[in-house]
Amino acid sequence: MFFKIFTIFHKPNCNLMAGDNKKEINWTIVLVALGLIAYYFFPQGKDLTPDDLSSKTVTLNSDVTMIHNSKRDGSTYRQLWTKEARAAFTIGSPGDVVAPEGSLDSFKKGDVLNIKYASVNDNDLNDGAGEVPIYYLQKGKRVYFDLDSYNKVQDAATHRFKVIAIITGILLLLYGFNVISQKTTWITAGAGVALFIILVALDKF
Repeated sequence: MFFKIFTIFHKPNCNLMAGDNKKEINWTIVLVALGLIAYYFFPQGKDLTPDDLSSKTVTLNSDVTMIHNSKRDGSTYRQLWTKEARAAFTIGSPGDVVAPEGSLDSFKKGDVLNIKYASVNDNDLNDGAGEVPIYYLQKGKRVYFDLDSYNKVQDAATHRFKVIAIITGILLLLYGFNVISQKTTWITAGAGVALFIILVALDKF
């Protein structure tokens, strides 16, 4: 009798052991995932309109320069130094995408260009260390890019980043709550990246 009672009290608690073996929620991963998902729904800034721009005719002081911004975000952009401003005018990646391939590299010292930039940057033109983005570029009768095409490329890039963010966020959320394994997360993410690259290359996304 005593042996039976002893056995009952010392019988392993199966539920407790199961709970001990259960993986804990990774709250760091979950919080990062929620942040990425929230970014998808965060409203992006409004596009510039023609009323937001100032026009200027400028003459290049030197050939166009390609800048590699390795210290900040690894991006590249073009820089234009002109006789009419101490600050450099810049062409961001949307302008580079819209303009015919290689055409922006053809700008040389002495070229006369018609440009448009945000009016809020008027006071920055006299800043020798300043950079003023341009949203319209014309040389002679040829328009290399305008505001509408610039905005479309920029909006498309933002949309791509948001899609990547929410997909990554969902995967991390599932992983953080132990719904899927780390291996499944990596395989799914790798397949998603490959599909994204293919769609962008085919101009389908």
